[in-house]
Amino acid sequence: MPETHSNWRDCVRFSFQAVCLTLILSCVFLSEPAVSVSSPLETATSYLSSIDWRHYHNYSEIVSILFSLNESYSTIVDVFSIGKSWWQRDIYCIRLTNESNLDPKPEVFFVGYHHAREAISAELPLYFLVYATQNFGLNETITYLLNNCRIYVVVALNVDGFDLFQANDWQRKNARPTNEDSDGLIDEDPPEDENENGFTDQLIDYSVPGGRFVRWEGFDNDEDSKYGEDWIGGVDLNRNYDYAWEGGVSDPESEVYRGPFAFSEPETQALRDFVLQQDFHYALSFHSGIEMILYPWGHTTNPPPDEAEFMEISENLSSITQGTQYRQGSFLYSTHGVWDDWMYGIAGVKALTCEVFANDTWSGVAEPGPEPDTVWEGGLKYWFNPFPQAIEDVILRWLPTFFYIAERAVNDFMHDLAVKAIFLEKRVVGEGHGFTLNITVKNEGGFDEITNLKVYVNSSLVCEEIVSVPRRATVTIPVFCNTSGWVKGNYSVSAEASPVPEETDIFDNAHVDGWIFVTIPGDVDRDRDVDIFDIVLIAVGYGVSASDARYNSDVDINGDGEIDIFDVVLAVDNYGEDWIPMQKF
Repeated sequence: MPETHSNWRDCVRFSFQAVCLTLILSCVFLSEPAVSVSSPLETATSYLSSIDWRHYHNYSEIVSILFSLNESYSTIVDVFSIGKSWWQRDIYCIRLTNESNLDPKPEVFFVGYHHAREAISAELPLYFLVYATQNFGLNETITYLLNNCRIYVVVALNVDGFDLFQANDWQRKNARPTNEDSDGLIDEDPPEDENENGFTDQLIDYSVPGGRFVRWEGFDNDEDSKYGEDWIGGVDLNRNYDYAWEGGVSDPESEVYRGPFAFSEPETQALRDFVLQQDFHYALSFHSGIEMILYPWGHTTNPPPDEAEFMEISENLSSITQGTQYRQGSFLYSTHGVWDDWMYGIAGVKALTCEVFANDTWSGVAEPGPEPDTVWEGGLKYWFNPFPQAIEDVILRWLPTFFYIAERAVNDFMHDLAVKAIFLEKRVVGEGHGFTLNITVKNEGGFDEITNLKVYVNSSLVCEEIVSVPRRATVTIPVFCNTSGWVKGNYSVSAEASPVPEETDIFDNAHVDGWIFVTIPGDVDRDRDVDIFDIVLIAVGYGVSASDARYNSDVDINGDGEIDIFDVVLAVDNYGEDWIPMQKF
């Protein structure tokens, strides 16, 4: 995701001593009780067990692994394409769940590899899929989560990026044909690894103070005396989503080019169409270039509506990844048209971005250039990705994030109360008279729950009641409040259901309705006195009961469900009364 080297260097780094702690945390978090299960196919298991995690996998290798998982673990793995790339490669998604359990389940989503040079962001979700499938039935945590959750994983969105990165380790964008140098030719002059050292180099002239960029390594394919000025592709997929897209960069030469229009790319279109068909509770996208956890918004410093929950999730993700820093995305740098803003703002999914690796101690490679004081410098590959021998170390640090997000979704789904509404039968109440609140509590989880329901007027507790709510059911609880002793004025009304054990989504447990107005009995028009206008309103409603659509509860002064002589008497008794300005409750 980062756009300049300064972004990477400015971020807090953690030493590799943390790897040992990762291994300990992983063992604790993913403890493996002795459970007897049937063995999967031996041949496929042997193949999967031989996967080399000290090697970055290309597209065909990843596809082979995914289909081997599907063959070996067909009862929990389903592989399907959500669309195709510019080069007509399938973008595969994996659904991971115990398909024999047909009960309703929450859904979570993980996506890797938006950016071609961030190879570690594909290795991480790939490793998770292999680990989870091979440990289903053996590991208590994994078995529980796959029994009770549907986990969807797109290992790589930018599937053309594997070949692009192999040819040019600076490549960030996708393979959209783009004429970046305006010469009428497309993608004809990319940087190339001319010296075959495995890196794409820049020629730097150090006869100039601070050094001067001369050209990219490669050949002048279009014979215009320029080198590497028309790269293959493309569009930054993580600037192509239709949320604040218009604020992005419109220059095709930019590394963060937003594309000709929002969702212009087949890759982002495929993800959009897939996401909108699902009901995801949470989602993570993996990137590299820094080590940080980011939550919406990216395009504005205004806090998201669910900031408290995003902060809680970020703190927990930080804790299980050895203290990774976290913040709102825009406080790192402003971004437009990004995945997590669209996921949250349009698809309604609580989505975060995990930047999983940066190597700001890697200085690259250097070789003498063709002229005095010139140097070929390269090696961006290992700014964004660990050395092959350290791939698994990085993965193990971030592996618990998958299980945390899935478990959070299960807990939300299995234990989740929400106060959905407060209905006030009356908004205007005469002093000394009462009013009824009807409070709707919904159990969105999978277990019968008992909660302590509290009702507040302003900040004062006026009612507390133990309420039972069956699984997937909604109950309405009537609460009667008497205004005896209340001073005249406006009062806010709210209700709160105490969280039940293991409930994580507690941000909808409280609900604020609005206000109730306490005044002189008979002041039905709320103008703070009882006069002829109030009498007229009572007369107009006279004889109407609560079963009639014309019924106005505010005119029913005594609240008995009838607008009758008793209401007239109350208004006449107080006729001419006036009151002083509102006082605090």
